[in-house]
Amino acid sequence: MGKRLRLLTVAISAVAMVLAAAVVAPMIPSGSAGAAGSSPLFTGRDIYSPDVIPNPNGPGYIMWYGGWQTQQALNSGQLDTIFERTAPTPDGPWSNPITNIVPTQVAYGITEVNDPSVSVSSIGGSYLFTMFFTGLSCGVGCATQLWSATSSDGAHWGSFKQLMFTDAYGLDGSSPSVVLQPSGAQRWLVYYGADCIIAVASVDANRNVLSSNLAYRGNGGQCMANPDVVESGSQWYMYFNVVETLFTDVTRFNIWQTSSPSLTSWTQPDAPVLQVDGVQRCSALTPFVLPISANQINLYYGVVAPNTGQCTDLTNSTSVVVDADPPPPGFSYYGTAQTCAPLAPGSVTGMAGGPDDGGYWIANAGGQVDACGFVPTGYGSFSSPPAAPIVGMAATPDGHGYWLVGQDGSIYAFGDAGYYGSLPAAGVTPTHPIVGMASTSNGRGYWLVASDGGIFSFGNAQFHGSTGSLALNAPIVGMTADAATGGYWMVASDGGIFAFNAPFEGSMGGSPLNRAVVGMAVDPINNGYWLVAADGGIFSFGGAPFEGSTGGLPLNQPIVGMQASLGGNGYRFVANDGGIFSFGSSQFFGSAA
Repeated sequence: MGKRLRLLTVAISAVAMVLAAAVVAPMIPSGSAGAAGSSPLFTGRDIYSPDVIPNPNGPGYIMWYGGWQTQQALNSGQLDTIFERTAPTPDGPWSNPITNIVPTQVAYGITEVNDPSVSVSSIGGSYLFTMFFTGLSCGVGCATQLWSATSSDGAHWGSFKQLMFTDAYGLDGSSPSVVLQPSGAQRWLVYYGADCIIAVASVDANRNVLSSNLAYRGNGGQCMANPDVVESGSQWYMYFNVVETLFTDVTRFNIWQTSSPSLTSWTQPDAPVLQVDGVQRCSALTPFVLPISANQINLYYGVVAPNTGQCTDLTNSTSVVVDADPPPPGFSYYGTAQTCAPLAPGSVTGMAGGPDDGGYWIANAGGQVDACGFVPTGYGSFSSPPAAPIVGMAATPDGHGYWLVGQDGSIYAFGDAGYYGSLPAAGVTPTHPIVGMASTSNGRGYWLVASDGGIFSFGNAQFHGSTGSLALNAPIVGMTADAATGGYWMVASDGGIFAFNAPFEGSMGGSPLNRAVVGMAVDPINNGYWLVAADGGIFSFGGAPFEGSTGGLPLNQPIVGMQASLGGNGYRFVANDGGIFSFGSSQFFGSAA
């Protein structure tokens, strides 16, 4: 019974509980619990504590959750268990459940497991899934404990390890919410409920607790539990349960929210965002928030319905539902637009666009990544330089992640970017340095290009040809993919274009240039492409319109790359000092200069 147990003082009886997924709406008045129009996604028995992430190994989403799942399972003696489902979208349709963790796998004396919270890291050529969860240990009395486990596929779990605390903040801890936040020895911050307050533990890569502290006490008169922490631009938001104390039954859980610019100082006022009425619903239990787009944020939670007019139990769930409402005022997709942080002058090597064309990332040779506009900062970067300098980056198709590529062909995947291989992992040392990369239209593969035009394909990226065996007039400096054909173009520093299973629309090869060409981008709407030179000169081909350039302006540092607007008719380019120049439909969100 995981995150519920320490707040309940009444006996368990048969009452209906619904695990719901609602898109966050404006603050809901007292006496209501979610917007009308909810539709069931899947059914079960005593299901709650969902955790949903984009599938790092391909399209779709994964949900982990806990409970009994069926009455038959309970009758057979199986108590709370952790299950997994998958779906092509965050709203479903969800697959049949797969059992992931049963109590007997974890340790002797663990009778129930629940409240999964999963972090995914790219390690070498694969992913490492790390789950933090609640274990119920019953010997002389019962107590909740925080546990962890690892998996290579997100379905088969092992290496179970209890989080060991040396202070009172870890006693009876439950309902963890993990945030990947590397800092020195720390790898994660794990928030959890602890006797009516929210605490936080700093945890290292070996899942040892470095320290634990009070995270949030509320107004002092609340009993809080079940935190979930999510980033929204430069702000962090914490959703949590508050026990309703105005009624004699104590199973009324509302959802409240607070925010903070810092993960360690939650000082902003809190307020309810979803309240139950005790008539149709008794509790909105175990919130989990997943940003979907600029117009949708899914809030998943368990809904407890009364039985014979009483709110006295939390154990009979019936379905998962989702409402299609806009996010509330003040909670944009990634919060307020953030200004880029300065990067070392002369170090910038590339850029990539974020979701909905609402911002961009800038990368430098040392692997530092700067977020500008409405894009998240927490996907990852390097705190110390990698083995080979970073020479470029590419965003995933949905803009929720990116790859960095090293001069030696190393690939570093962040966010929902999948890792499909690299040259060092394959034991390949390129004869010429890697200069760029491009991803396939569904993000399940990518190409790397070397300065001699050699192409290296990974994942579902198909090899369509290269210039690796040809004598070139000028070295290759970049590439871009054609989403319509699955092919690609390469561009040389003299403006020469080499098209492979992609339409040739023209080039500057053989024409005099003021400065060398340094990159290219495809117009996704108008069937053409642009080339950009080091002085910011733009060359348009096919249907790609000319929207402006810096070719006649003095620049502090040369241009090193460009990125096209998702809606066409615009582009941005970035200089070696992090300066950004936007034209046409592309908005300017600041520079790293």
